[in-house]
Amino acid sequence: MKTGTFSILAMSPDSKLMGVAVASGSTSVGDRVPHAMLGVGVIATQAYTNVAYGTKGLELLANGLSPKEALNKLLMEDSGRELRQVAIMDFTKRKTVFTGTGVPDWHGAATGENYVVIGNLLAGKNVVLGIAEEFEKTSGGLAWRMARALKAGSESGGDRRGERSAALVVVDREKLEVKIKVDEHEAPIGELIRKLEIRVR
Repeated sequence: MKTGTFSILAMSPDSKLMGVAVASGSTSVGDRVPHAMLGVGVIATQAYTNVAYGTKGLELLANGLSPKEALNKLLMEDSGRELRQVAIMDFTKRKTVFTGTGVPDWHGAATGENYVVIGNLLAGKNVVLGIAEEFEKTSGGLAWRMARALKAGSESGGDRRGERSAALVVVDREKLEVKIKVDEHEAPIGELIRKLEIRVR
């Protein structure tokens, strides 16, 4: 399925938490794009989404492969790889990104010490840069920083079609910390932030 989407994968400064947050002009993005495994890592699989990059990718990480090794294996097995956009990050901060030649414009990525941002079918590069800059300058818990980063991405132009769904997942090494999904909403990122605020009161 083709989804114009922007995502951030990130780790807390103390390396105890990892998460993935995503927003899209398509519905039910939380059921397809974000994937996380306790103590292992996080994955975002988007563009013409192949969910196997998330489910199988986490299995490969759990079995000892690095993000780069896992991604290479998945790409080799996928005849439609040029339609995929994927980011993988593990609990040792290793990260890798792939954007195929058939992924819709505008597409791109940004990486920092504790995060990866990817996006496609966006208004422009300012979306990815806005997400990265907001994450870097925002203080507080990881879930809050990622949610604010999504909001900045939307305010920078976001999905060219506007956003209809959003999701956020945060895990530590032993348990699920946060899982929020918003679907079919006129302001899904705002609703995600509202739900997150209720959760952390």
